[in-house]
Amino acid sequence: MSSGRIDKFWAVHDPSDFSTLDDIPFETTIESIILQAKGGLCVEERPRMFLDRESAEADALARLAVVRGLSAISGSQAVGDVAKATTLRLLDADGDVIFQAEIGG
Repeated sequence: MSSGRIDKFWAVHDPSDFSTLDDIPFETTIESIILQAKGGLCVEERPRMFLDRESAEADALARLAVVRGLSAISGSQAVGDVAKATTLRLLDADGDVIFQAEIGG
């Protein structure tokens, strides 16, 4: 890669309900993105570009957490109570908080 020129970059798009982390971020070129757009990649999938893999994977993980959370909520009995929620909290396998945000209520 020459100075200031970007030949390859990482791209991320919104996951589907069945996506895994390996499906979401991918290394690509501008030519490849143009072909993907012609093949169906659209603005509604919120594509985003990154210079490094780590940033792309962090964004992909956040998107995947949202999709999995929405899927879990929509499939639960608590759907009607979601409007009353004031805090969103993600826990790891040990029950420790890894993310928390106030979301109103």
